[in-house]
Amino acid sequence: MTVVLGLIFGIVNTLVLHLAKAMERHGIEIFSRKKSFKEKGKKPLIYIIGFVLNNTVVIWQIIGTTFASAAVFSSVFGLGLILLMLYSHYILHEEIDITELIGAILIIIGTTMVGFFYIMEPQITGTINYVNFFMLILIMIVLFSVLIGFSWKTKIAIAFIFGAVAGTLGGMDNVLKRIGLTSSNFIEAFAGVFQLELDSFIFLFSFLAGFFGMILTQIGFAKGADASRLVPMYNSLYIVAPVLFELVIINGAIVSMGITFSIIIIIIGVFMMNIFKKTENNPQKKIILE
Repeated sequence: MTVVLGLIFGIVNTLVLHLAKAMERHGIEIFSRKKSFKEKGKKPLIYIIGFVLNNTVVIWQIIGTTFASAAVFSSVFGLGLILLMLYSHYILHEEIDITELIGAILIIIGTTMVGFFYIMEPQITGTINYVNFFMLILIMIVLFSVLIGFSWKTKIAIAFIFGAVAGTLGGMDNVLKRIGLTSSNFIEAFAGVFQLELDSFIFLFSFLAGFFGMILTQIGFAKGADASRLVPMYNSLYIVAPVLFELVIINGAIVSMGITFSIIIIIIGVFMMNIFKKTENNPQKKIILE
């Protein structure tokens, strides 16, 4: 029953967050100095609403990871892509070709399969390997700094890199909150800071990871990344990262063949949504969704 509750709150989380990111992408034009505030119309309000919704997901994170592991909570995250793609096409008027559509369907199928296998399999209950944990954090800081610096300077693969890094930080946010809430409730997790409890500091650090993940999506949108490209990349790492994190930092953690196969399907979907995207130098015929 607790796994089911984790999945339910995970679904609420993904719907709210995808709607928020779609609205932020819609209203991102407020950062353009070429138009007056009046010419930008309702977009500032749209952006503000999206920004506010984006910051409410912490509620669903805390509740969801109280009932289930971070991997379970984030496993259904791809379902929100349906809402995002509908918004992108019908409101943002972003073109979606057949390969992107197939890629999105594969992501949805893969994430749904992950959720199914987590319901059928026992949850991870091992202890935390803190040496592996801090080594993993250090490697991520160095790697992400290099990737973001490269994309920022060259303007290459903005949607791919910013989406991947932001999604990984979002997935890490869930894992860190789960660690902080494993043996305590929300209030105790905060109070533990004053008693110098390591898990409480990790819990607080989760908010920093989530904040940077949110900021990177805003920067990616501001630099012109399509929501229909950046968000699927974000989704995939948001789902895959907790599985890999728990495999590395939790003693005795394993990943079943079913979940591994599901992750492979998700990765294939991501590549289909990004590699075959039309570019200015490589135009291809678009099949528009009616």
